[in-house]
Amino acid sequence: MRAIIKTTCKIMFRNPGFWFFLLITPVLSTVVLRLQQTNLGAYEVTSIYEKVELDSESDKVAYYGGKGKYVVKVYDAAGTELSEYLLDKLTGSGAFLVCRVKVPQMTKADADDRMKVDGYDDRMGAALYLGKSFDEEAVTGSMSDGMVVYTLSEDERKALLDNELHMIIGQIKTAAAAVGSANAASYLTEVNRMLPEMKVVSLAGKNARNLTNEQLDQKALMGYAFAILTLGFVFGGIFVAHTVISEQKDMVFTRIRLTDISSKGYYTAKFLCGGVVSVLLTIVMGVCSLMIDTGRLGINRFSLLAMVFLLGLIFSSISLLFGILLGNIFSANVAAFTLWSMSSLLSGLYFPLDSSAKAVKTISYMMPQKWFLDATEMLMVRDNKVYFVLICVTIAYMVITFSLGSVGIRFRNSDE
Repeated sequence: MRAIIKTTCKIMFRNPGFWFFLLITPVLSTVVLRLQQTNLGAYEVTSIYEKVELDSESDKVAYYGGKGKYVVKVYDAAGTELSEYLLDKLTGSGAFLVCRVKVPQMTKADADDRMKVDGYDDRMGAALYLGKSFDEEAVTGSMSDGMVVYTLSEDERKALLDNELHMIIGQIKTAAAAVGSANAASYLTEVNRMLPEMKVVSLAGKNARNLTNEQLDQKALMGYAFAILTLGFVFGGIFVAHTVISEQKDMVFTRIRLTDISSKGYYTAKFLCGGVVSVLLTIVMGVCSLMIDTGRLGINRFSLLAMVFLLGLIFSSISLLFGILLGNIFSANVAAFTLWSMSSLLSGLYFPLDSSAKAVKTISYMMPQKWFLDATEMLMVRDNKVYFVLICVTIAYMVITFSLGSVGIRFRNSDE
């Protein structure tokens, strides 16, 4: 068995394609994990009763609209106490998710131009522009250029938004009539303080975990990194499978069978070669991970490398299994690429599958990457059961692939 492992490793090391996947995939994964990009995840803000502050008018708000929230993007050029009061009341109603960007230099013409962009490139229920003349018009109750509402969807909740805005403007007008325009903001603030305080507690569902927006970005990056690493593991296993296919065609396997090595022992040796591939790729990833700040990962470096190694064991063995069952190098390569692309897509590495059909979700749980992506969430929330889950998942896939691979070797041998 030792001679088979040694010979197989020598053949792989002479293959330039093996070195390509061994070195390039960890490097590309490291580049992805080092990205400073935001707005990668499907955001769920901590509470719907909090405004989302945007850094730029070009920031997308579609990322914050999970679970059917009615998103209102606000271009705040007023920046006054009364405009702040309006947005606080709008947010406090609980019916809308307000995303505000402060744009003191924006005019109504600029807002109109911006709508031509956001109307096509973003997704929201409505947009709101608060101009410099907001305070002057709000205290009179007659709005023209001070506040402009842009309808960007056919959602019926637009009528609810209109009613809420009319009510808040009415409150401002009443306060101005009672204490004067100059004192309206302070009067309304004092009135709000007398109202009962509302405490919102966010509870995760049975199978859900509460992640911050930053953690959702980190999870999205980790998904992309897993997709790239999976490609390396899949083709690493295929290179081992190539040696099995070549040995069968060149009658090397038949000569090996004349010794005291059984079909199961032969497959075990090839299986261990897949483990060697996983170890090597994990080592390269470990070296590359030294260039990544642990704070950017959201998990510690040991946990990352442990997941990389276990994921490698699974996909190396699955690729080896495909190569043995197909018995053709070209077919094995096509199957490997199909395995990588479809499993990455159906496991949710590229985009979340929370709103997908039940059948798609069921298929998703058959993909190994899905479990490792869930394990990433568990590590982020410090769930101690994560390692037990990973070990159980890995053992389950190993038992299946090892059993089918042993049977496949015997089947190919009987055909010969």
